[in-house]
Amino acid sequence: MSQPSAAPPRKMRCFTRAVKNARYLQEHAPDTFAKHLTGPGMGTGLPVEILHHLHKMKHDSPELKPFPAVAEFLRKHPMPALRRWPSREDKQ
Repeated sequence: MSQPSAAPPRKMRCFTRAVKNARYLQEHAPDTFAKHLTGPGMGTGLPVEILHHLHKMKHDSPELKPFPAVAEFLRKHPMPALRRWPSREDKQ
């Protein structure tokens, strides 16, 4: 029987962020995160729910306890901040 996760799963609005976070991991640490490109989490080994929010997580996040390689990567290489696109109000 599996243990419940530390935090309830978050709702995913867009799969694109998960893809971008997976690519970032694979580009910056291919020996760790690009071993099996057809494997879980687009080859990273991470659940897609974590990939979707990885850019918001800190290296010591409880959600990353089962993934020490990711926690260590984030400690040394924080994910880049998201760019804010101008809204319609900003353009006026």
